[in-house]
Amino acid sequence: MSDRIPDQLRAAATAWHLKLATASEEDWLAFTDWLEADPAHNRAYEDVLAAEDEVDAALAVAAFPEPVVIDDVEEPAELPVSGAGWKWGALAASLVAAVALTFQLLPRDDRYAIETSAGETRTVALADGGEIALNGDTRIILDRGDPRFAELRSGEARFEIVHDASHPFVVTVGEDRLVDIGTVFNVALDDARLRVGVSEGSVRYEAAGAEVELRPGDVLTADGSGAKVARQSAASIGSWADGALVYEAAPLVDVAADLTRATGSSFTVSDALQARRFSGVIQTTGDAESVGTRAADVLGVSVARNRDGWIFNP
Repeated sequence: MSDRIPDQLRAAATAWHLKLATASEEDWLAFTDWLEADPAHNRAYEDVLAAEDEVDAALAVAAFPEPVVIDDVEEPAELPVSGAGWKWGALAASLVAAVALTFQLLPRDDRYAIETSAGETRTVALADGGEIALNGDTRIILDRGDPRFAELRSGEARFEIVHDASHPFVVTVGEDRLVDIGTVFNVALDDARLRVGVSEGSVRYEAAGAEVELRPGDVLTADGSGAKVARQSAASIGSWADGALVYEAAPLVDVAADLTRATGSSFTVSDALQARRFSGVIQTTGDAESVGTRAADVLGVSVARNRDGWIFNP
C-alpha cells in the first residue's frame, strides 16, 4: 500500500504550518482538532516538518557560486547555456546529497501538547485503536515518534490502551512511570498529589526503584510522603468521562477538585470538612451553580459563593 500523501492534504498541512508561526490560542485549538480528526492529518504534518528540515539542512551546507562581476559592460553579460546548466546541475546534486546526508542526523522534537480548559473534555484517538479521554484543565504530552508514550503534566485523563506486550504503553508523571499491562486506567494529578485507579487489566507503578502492580479496583495515591493503595469499585474509576462522579469513601477535597475540573469553576472545602469522606454519585451536567447545588445536597453540606468560586461548608 502506498504511503504517498495526497497533494490536497499536503497543502492543508503546509497551510497550518505557516499559520502556526503567528497563531492565536484559538488557532492552536483548531489545529489540535484538525490533527485529531484523522491520523492521516498527523502524518501529512510530520511530512511537511521533515521536508522543511531537509531544506534548511541542505541550505546550511550548500556552496552557492559567487556572483560574476563584469566591469565596463553596459549590457548584462550572458553566460554560456551549457556552463550555467552544468553549474546549477552540480548545485542541485549537492543539495540532494546534503539532504540525504543530514536528514537522519538532524534531531527534531516530536513531542507535542494537547490541553483542555477547565470545564472542557476531549478524546484523543490513538493510532492502534486505543484512546485517551482528557478531563477539564488537563495537559498531556504525546510523541509522534513513539505512539506508545504519554506524559501527564496536570489534570486528569482516562486511558483505554490496546495491549502490546512487546511495546507496553508508558505514562510518565514527573519521575514516576505507569506501565500498561493491558488495561483501562485513570490518572489524576492535583499539584504534587497523584491518583491512579485501574478499571480493567493491570498497571505497574514504578517510582524510586519500587514497583507496585495495580489491578481492577486498586486506587494508588502518591505524594511527597509516599504511596498507598486503597480499594473501590472498578466501575467507579474514570466515571467522570460518562458525566458522573462515583465515589467510595473519597475525601471531600478530592470531590472538590473533580468538580473544579468538570465545571471550570473553583470548588473548595472549608477546614471543618477536610477530614470528611463521601460515598455516592454526583451528576456533572449543567452549569457550575446547578452542579454545586446538586453536589451539596448529595454531600449533606451547604455551598456558598466566595471570591474565587464556590466553597462547601458544614
